[in-house]
Amino acid sequence: MTDPRLDRDMALARERARRSLPGQLLVLLGLIAMYLPLPKRFVAVLPLVIAVVLTVRLLRFLAGRDLRERIWPLLTLVIAGLLLLNLALQAVFYPRVSAYERCLAGAQTSLARADCEKIRDAGPFGSDYLPQ
Repeated sequence: MTDPRLDRDMALARERARRSLPGQLLVLLGLIAMYLPLPKRFVAVLPLVIAVVLTVRLLRFLAGRDLRERIWPLLTLVIAGLLLLNLALQAVFYPRVSAYERCLAGAQTSLARADCEKIRDAGPFGSDYLPQ
């Protein structure tokens, strides 16, 4: 005979794994999509938003459980949020980021790359606005 409490814990562990794996895989897919060139990079928003929704559902499922059981879904949510914030900032500063990436793609020498760094450093959050 099996212990009913052990069966219940095993069923909970299976359900938690079934609910957490798709969200984590979608975050991984979003992270991989972040390496695409700039206009195509925004496709990463879709898997990241779906991952956030699935992770929030998982956290609701785990409500009232120990923090130890909720730490990985919380970490998944933080990573997905940071990646979405990164994409949002790239969308806001799209012309500058796009020009920088185009410059780097065409740079063949270290001097050309140094010229590209000037594009990156200029602007609202670059070194042009830092006190010297």
